[in-house]
Amino acid sequence: MTTSPAKYAIEAQDAVLKEIAKHGSCVIVERAADYILRNEAALLRVYIYAPKDYRLNNLQDMYGDDQKSAKKHFERADRNRAEYYQLISGQKWSEPKNYDLCIDASLGKKQVAKMIADLAKNHG
Repeated sequence: MTTSPAKYAIEAQDAVLKEIAKHGSCVIVERAADYILRNEAALLRVYIYAPKDYRLNNLQDMYGDDQKSAKKHFERADRNRAEYYQLISGQKWSEPKNYDLCIDASLGKKQVAKMIADLAKNHG
């Protein structure tokens, strides 16, 4: 990947994420942002996960997928996320030690948002 278009795209993405972070508080979802911005003093790294049944039900509700399609979608998405994160960081995606907070989405959207917001208020 030393001269591939993918390498240039990743470098451009890194530059954009760092530029966004320079301008103040922001929320960046995925893109290995926790790793790319690891040297930012006030960085709060949050990993939101959920049990498979919860994810299946969510996908079925959001997209009208049947259970088989929903499972196929989240398995493919997880595989792609893991490969991308490994490529960028050299680390395992979803590894708790890479995050300041790991939280189960099945606690409910409002509860999860409140817990993250409370932690952010007291962080850095």
